[in-house]
Amino acid sequence: MRSNIILIYNKAWGMTDVPYIVPMGDFFLTNDHFYRDRAAVMIIHMPTLHSSDPILNWNMKRDDELWVFWSMECEAHRPWQYQPDVLSLFDIMATHKLDSDIPVPYLDVRYLESFRRPPCAKTGFVNAFISSHFNLSKRLETLEELMKYIDIHSYGKCMHNYDLVADEGMATKENVIASYLFTIAFENTVAEDYVTEKFFQPLEAGSVPIYLGAPNIDEFAPGNRCFINVSDFLSIPELAEYLQTLNADPAAYDSYHAWRTEPLRDTFLAKIDLIATDALLRLCQKIKMQFA
Repeated sequence: MRSNIILIYNKAWGMTDVPYIVPMGDFFLTNDHFYRDRAAVMIIHMPTLHSSDPILNWNMKRDDELWVFWSMECEAHRPWQYQPDVLSLFDIMATHKLDSDIPVPYLDVRYLESFRRPPCAKTGFVNAFISSHFNLSKRLETLEELMKYIDIHSYGKCMHNYDLVADEGMATKENVIASYLFTIAFENTVAEDYVTEKFFQPLEAGSVPIYLGAPNIDEFAPGNRCFINVSDFLSIPELAEYLQTLNADPAAYDSYHAWRTEPLRDTFLAKIDLIATDALLRLCQKIKMQFA
């Protein structure tokens, strides 16, 4: 009889070391390596896995188990993980890419409600929160150049020039973003389907994202004319001039919030439908099909 245990091999960010085992559909999910030899499925959280980890060896994988490659990070950050000899170890891919076996994009069903809220009054022009050193998109250079032409309040560790009065975590960040006309939403990498909370958080808070990132960002937009794409401009000075124009014309700026009262795009709703079922439950369904 095949085991119904799914083992999480390594710790994801924020996960505790406390052993647990919980029911998950027709399976039991655990991080306790006591069950290593009995698990039918093993999830490996790739962003926290080192390339020298002994698990990346054919001798470590049993013939009767499935391995799951789990990552919401862009493949450009850790190219070694996408080498053929590594990928050949895995049976199921769970990544941010929409064509993976179990897509795990940066989406949340709460957006359906939060996107409908009217934006609050604005007291600021442009804000930025960038603290990560990942910069394959050249976002830091882009931000630095844009700051030459317009005033940007940068609260993150990168290009920091503005302090929070009081920092109580995410709630403070969301309140700050809500008070600005525009929010810098620069991904750390330009890659298809890699659309993170940097894009959705301003939309949720009621600010207009200035986006740099995925070439297929339109497929993730919840409505028409809801963001400003850096790639639509020939130069950073041209982008800066356009932002200043919107700042001086309230009616033109408000047109970027009209989508909030219109039907959301079918392409966006289809993605929300996709993630409406928890990713781990979708994985369980996939495993049942694999074992059938």
